[in-house]
Amino acid sequence: MNDQFRQMVIETLQRGEELPPEWARELFPPEKREYELVYHGKEREEEILAETMAVPLQAVRTFGKNGDDWHNMLIFGDNLQVLKRLLEMKREGKLCNADGTPGVQLIYIDPPFATKQEFRGSQDQKAYQDRVVGAQFLEFLRKRLVFLRELLTPDGYLFVHLDQKKSHYVKVLLDDIMGEQSFLNHIIWSYRRWPSVSKNFQAMHDDILLQKTFIS
Repeated sequence: MNDQFRQMVIETLQRGEELPPEWARELFPPEKREYELVYHGKEREEEILAETMAVPLQAVRTFGKNGDDWHNMLIFGDNLQVLKRLLEMKREGKLCNADGTPGVQLIYIDPPFATKQEFRGSQDQKAYQDRVVGAQFLEFLRKRLVFLRELLTPDGYLFVHLDQKKSHYVKVLLDDIMGEQSFLNHIIWSYRRWPSVSKNFQAMHDDILLQKTFIS
């Protein structure tokens, strides 16, 4: 993109006009990237990784006979900030597998499904809210997927548990973040549910997207 064309784009946007469709090839050269997911509020990956604040992990309690050599952790806190800290630990050589390789070999996540609901526990206590929807939901999840990609080992696997309403959106997110070639399988978790009166087909399954680290 030369300076003259860049100035034309700026002046067109300043006038509040739409960009001509024929400018698309110049703005998004196909030889640079086959496709890109674009939506309001999407941040650059470099900014997500650099500007997310890490939080220190502080041991509160252990369970059973866990000693100094115990490596499993149950972490309480903002998962985005925790992911940043785990990535720092990987780079420092403090997050390793039994064979010494840095990173995580398998990640399974069960994020919110953008249901617009508030969930409560078995004794009616407040559990969590699932009210982030639309482009905000996509960016909420995308930030975390960017960190998860960085945490994986070269032979790592990522399982993303969703429902039938959001799995297709997140599949495109994963293609954008990890590359389409990293997709391994779309797993259907079928479960039995007593049918109720409905004009629509019953939701009788959840979706699990399986990805594998792809090294080009």
